[in-house]
Amino acid sequence: MPWSSGPRAFRLARLGGYTLAALLASAEATILAVALNPRVDADYRAFYIDRTTTCLNRDSSARYLFGETISFRRDGQKRAAGFKVCGWSSPAGDGTHSLGESSRLRLELPGVGSTVVATLELTPVLRPPQNEQRVRFLVNGIPAHEVRLRGPETRTVSLAVPPAALAHGRILDVTLQYPDAIPPNRSASDIYKRAIKLISLRLDEAAVQGQATGAPDRRTPIGSKGRS
Repeated sequence: MPWSSGPRAFRLARLGGYTLAALLASAEATILAVALNPRVDADYRAFYIDRTTTCLNRDSSARYLFGETISFRRDGQKRAAGFKVCGWSSPAGDGTHSLGESSRLRLELPGVGSTVVATLELTPVLRPPQNEQRVRFLVNGIPAHEVRLRGPETRTVSLAVPPAALAHGRILDVTLQYPDAIPPNRSASDIYKRAIKLISLRLDEAAVQGQATGAPDRRTPIGSKGRS
């Protein structure tokens, strides 16, 4: 090799080294960017990355017939399972505990009328000196009702489904939010916040439209003689 070609070869080798280093740096930057900002769906991001929710959405729904009472006690476990999307424990004899800051139910209706009323039996989970749990209801993302469950008694809550929530088909996605959920500790839960126990759910059409948002909450359990 002529002497004059030595420096040129060295420069080419050095340039190649710089190019390789730049490519490696670019690849590492791309990998880091993907790791920090992965291309995932909104539900995955909200639960695992941004941690803006404790309730991971999943593709779950079950067909519902108007007037049917769904029990969330252990005796109704099989029927209720298909309605629970996220934010729920396994059922017990006195109902199904909420887990986290929100819970979701999803129902597929046979048809949609002008007015739909949801009636739920709920028991607040309290830790002294706390004496109430607030529960906010959203239907298909639209705010529908807010209730304060005071004291340890089971409460029957009725709310009208907003007409706008019925405008996009037969699926009702019901979200319960718990701004006062009890933080986890050894006496309550080592993992999740606790707020309520869900005992039952029923939907009715316009025939019971008197039970609408803002109506007084009832303490009488569903199906008892005290209900009008």
